[in-house]
Amino acid sequence: MSVFEAARQRAAHYANRNPLFAKVNKNHLEYFNCVLREPCPRNKKPGRMLTDPHKIVSFNRDWMNQVEGECPVVLLPTSTQQVAAILRYCQSEKIGIVPQCGNTGLVYGSSALHDEVILSLREMNADPVVSPQTMSAEAEAGVILQQLQEAAKAHDLLVPITMGSKGSAQIGGAVSTNAGGIHFARYGSMHANVLGLEVVTAQGEVLDMMSTLRKDNAGYDMKHLFIGSEGTLGVVTRVSLKLYSFPRSTQLALFRLSTFESVLELYRLAQEHLAECLSAFEVVDGESLLVTPQEELPFPRTSKSDTFRAGQDFTSAYFCVMVETNGSNAEHDMEKLSRFVEAAECNPRCVSKGDLGESFEPILSQSLAQTAQLWNLREDTPVRLASAGTIYKFDVSFPLDKFYDIVLHFRKMIYKDGRFDPDEVLVVGYGHFGDGNIHLNVVDRTRKHSDALDAVLFPAVYEFCAANNGSISAEHGVGVQKKAYLGLSRKPEVIALMRTLKRTMDPNGILNPYKVVE
Repeated sequence: MSVFEAARQRAAHYANRNPLFAKVNKNHLEYFNCVLREPCPRNKKPGRMLTDPHKIVSFNRDWMNQVEGECPVVLLPTSTQQVAAILRYCQSEKIGIVPQCGNTGLVYGSSALHDEVILSLREMNADPVVSPQTMSAEAEAGVILQQLQEAAKAHDLLVPITMGSKGSAQIGGAVSTNAGGIHFARYGSMHANVLGLEVVTAQGEVLDMMSTLRKDNAGYDMKHLFIGSEGTLGVVTRVSLKLYSFPRSTQLALFRLSTFESVLELYRLAQEHLAECLSAFEVVDGESLLVTPQEELPFPRTSKSDTFRAGQDFTSAYFCVMVETNGSNAEHDMEKLSRFVEAAECNPRCVSKGDLGESFEPILSQSLAQTAQLWNLREDTPVRLASAGTIYKFDVSFPLDKFYDIVLHFRKMIYKDGRFDPDEVLVVGYGHFGDGNIHLNVVDRTRKHSDALDAVLFPAVYEFCAANNGSISAEHGVGVQKKAYLGLSRKPEVIALMRTLKRTMDPNGILNPYKVVE
């Protein structure tokens, strides 16, 4: 069976097709085409419709090639009015429809599972409008995050959300999944930074909630209903986002620490010495970097495969920790960072030793180019791991002292009694330590162990989260992958209220069906 045949089977496995949904026919296509031919009032561009199977295959697959639907048509509107007309029609005709932006999510939340229509927002990508006076930006849903960052930087302003997928992730999807990213500890998630939204509800009503106000207590703050709702209640078409002054100074220090206890101590020191300017505290375990070429690493690569194989010890060979500060005075910020580094080097609980007892001194970035190079170690890690084999990605969160326990637990589960060989199956962890968000990745480098790994990982990963005061979803949402496990992170009465909202706002359940709740 090919990878893509398996992806189609996996998609269908998650949910049975709703028999009440209509199958797209010629009349439906004619209506969609008629709506999309109408030019956008602002840029005069018409929308597009794709029905060629070869042209829609990339829309039908998630980016990890784990699921593939059988979407017969992709709609690419250029205006909010087109989106509204399409959703009104789909509601009346009972046609399942899936909103999709950059398609970079990890829980199949923007994937068709059966023959739903895909509503791609990528053509709604007019140049962002940046206002230095209100320190805000207005962007359509299809604007790529990096494009918005560059537009803001031209005005010496900062978009508070950034992530490794910034070159392909789109604003509408980032809002719909309540993205956080590497600067969450400093700036918060989309909930903290969205000032206003324009949303089309599942019944085709346009809600104009665009604003640049920081404070507005007039009734329910309805925009928060749609932030993080994963496109199940409405389709985000425009966003007003809070901006910040662009840092005059960005400093970065890279540590190679021997133990997780050293990571905890380093974070305590960072809070003590860098509190007001600390912008990121990222942790990558040594096993995550086994797929990174040695010439790109600033220290020797180390493997503990033999130790894992013997079942003696499942701790990481080392931890790579990136500590970033943002501030307004380079000299002052570098002085603070230097004092922090000195405190870490003098602290016996911050151990930085190699296998032979050698010490590894922290690296302080000396230029923007070096900063970018060091950040690539972290930002390239997810892509390198995904390219190394069949990958299982889990986006979960824990209290800080339990941050790494899940990796240790599943190394033991996977490697014990020789069940899997450490050279064939990697069990690694990396993530945003400041907010407790760890990405557990399990990589089958042979691409042969999927069924056996499924049995080990599901539902055990999510049960481990529930048993250790964690969350089954830190920032990528629930989608369909985690839908069956939502009860491990939310009380029954809360899920019941979610269902009531969904049924009230989407009576026929046509918008992003089979996702989150039904």
